[in-house]
Amino acid sequence: MITGTGIDIANTGRIKKLLDEHGERFISKVLSPEEKKLMPEARAVEYISGRFAAKEALAKATEKKFTLTNVSVINDSKGKPYFTGHFFTKELAGMKVHLSITHDTDYAAAFVIIESAEEIK
Repeated sequence: MITGTGIDIANTGRIKKLLDEHGERFISKVLSPEEKKLMPEARAVEYISGRFAAKEALAKATEKKFTLTNVSVINDSKGKPYFTGHFFTKELAGMKVHLSITHDTDYAAAFVIIESAEEIK
């Protein structure tokens, strides 16, 4: 049964401006340590924008509170993004969370669906 959905869009120009103004301080508020290690130098703005949109979409899909750095967005071997981190092992245990991220020239967008194991009767 679907228990939550969320969508978010991030303007890459806005993210670039924040990154230029605040640098590492901004990155440390948005990315988990694991995400920081995986951040590509060549496409850092797109990477940060996508992860920011994903975490904002997750916040809209769940009623549970979390900090951006307690959630990681990682890609599997085929490139599919998924959430991981302390928040998932504790707060969303037993739930299936679907994540899709897309990028365009000026935007990154993310969509989240949360499913419980329960069936509708």
